[in-house]
Amino acid sequence: MKKKLAAILLCTAMTATLLSACGGGDDKGKDNNTQDETTTPADDNQGDEQTPADAGEPAEVTPEELPEAFAHITFDEGAGENYVAVTQVEDKGDADGGTYGIAETEATLAYADGPVGNALYIDGKFGIDLKLEPTNTDAYTVSFWMNADRLSNFGPTLQIGYNIGRAADAGNNVTWLNVTQTDFPGFKAFPIAWSRNEASDAQDGTDCWPWMWAFKGEDEAITGKKEWVMVTVVCSGEVQNGPVGSTTVGAQWYINGELAYDSQANYSTNGESMGWEGGYTWDATLAPNIMKPGGDTFESYFGINYWDSMFKGFIDDLYVFDTALSAGQVASLYALGDPNVESVAPEAPAEEEEPAEPVARDHSDVETTGTVVGAKDWSTAFWTEFSDIVAVPSGESVTTTFTNWTSGLNNWNNFVCILQSTADGHSAEDNADYAEYGVVRIDNWGWGSGYDNIAVAESDWNWDTFVDDVDGATVELTVTNNGDTADVVAVVTSAAGAVHTQKYTGIAVTGDVYFCLTVDGSFIDIH
Repeated sequence: MKKKLAAILLCTAMTATLLSACGGGDDKGKDNNTQDETTTPADDNQGDEQTPADAGEPAEVTPEELPEAFAHITFDEGAGENYVAVTQVEDKGDADGGTYGIAETEATLAYADGPVGNALYIDGKFGIDLKLEPTNTDAYTVSFWMNADRLSNFGPTLQIGYNIGRAADAGNNVTWLNVTQTDFPGFKAFPIAWSRNEASDAQDGTDCWPWMWAFKGEDEAITGKKEWVMVTVVCSGEVQNGPVGSTTVGAQWYINGELAYDSQANYSTNGESMGWEGGYTWDATLAPNIMKPGGDTFESYFGINYWDSMFKGFIDDLYVFDTALSAGQVASLYALGDPNVESVAPEAPAEEEEPAEPVARDHSDVETTGTVVGAKDWSTAFWTEFSDIVAVPSGESVTTTFTNWTSGLNNWNNFVCILQSTADGHSAEDNADYAEYGVVRIDNWGWGSGYDNIAVAESDWNWDTFVDDVDGATVELTVTNNGDTADVVAVVTSAAGAVHTQKYTGIAVTGDVYFCLTVDGSFIDIH
């Protein structure tokens, strides 16, 4: 997750990541979260009391006639629609940014009563390739009904786009929209729309990774868990030059037919319409080019992606329009369904067992001997505790050695190295001259100056044993200042003696270079 995003999450009511990708994007680490009830990564925390000002009751709208749909999947049994069951496989194929590949599978498709006719039941062992086509328009609308038995952090519901599982290397236009859940310490939020544009060949500077949601408090943060909800994403297409320097597009977010968030309104007022005093410093909107980035193959899935635990629950009545629906048209779409219908899932085979809820590792008895950053009970949120800041003169290298301890819940629950321009402060609020050259994580993800993503790290991680390898590992971390670039190299020796190396090289720097360490639901013992 971008630091700018994480920072605002710590001071407003909202994640993330990355991907890592976060359970998405180019993060090559596996998401170890496979439970029925989701866990809460500490980097996305903010208090309920920090929710933006209530915008009041939604305005009444007059229903309007709907345009002809670009695509409509009813999920009615026997309708002859061409969606197919798919599952995650070890062979990643072209998904060089993913943890799994996706391939067709045999599955018994089961149906139940839904808000509009029948609904399809997905049992958590497969997802659906919707086989949608892109609208090839700047303005479009995607809407669907869903009812989740199980949600997981960054777990997929609807995910559409181009090269979804690819690393954003030269030639890969990675653009997608993912409706998912994000965990904040203390509460979870669903649904949230994460979107991405890492179009490597783009000439318009549109690289971005924004999100948007209804900005509800803790007691209203989950909609659609064991209840029907209609989610509607409208891309109205206005160009927005965002506060972090990226170009995004205007979008509206509707929940159950009511406007829950309007990025264009908040962009126009710099967040004042949501009550964010002083404006906001992140992109809460939609990435461009999701429906038309180029000639690559368009993908459309429900309940499955290349990284995270699969969805379990119902989907019904999915629409795609090649225009931006008005509020009245969205209200008309919602009126077609009955959210109070009782949908009964088929009985699972007797031998089926639900995934066990992961439990954080108990390191309360770990003896520390040096300078400790982070709490042993995993309560330290991202960007809240830091080591001393160390200078790295031009042409020199500085090495620090520490023991890394992880909760084991997610691959990003480990140490983070920050390269910065100042000898003090951890934000521009602390020091007006503060800037980040790079923020890099042990799970092969990071971001650099201006919050553009830097290259994914080189490493020899074994992702099947990653958590065991980094838990209790001795890390020799070396930062080298080459003058106009910097390198971060970590030699990681596991408790069992296995040695792994991770390298971030060629990070652009200007002037003085300093570094420090922070943690994310983890702790370190600096020798």
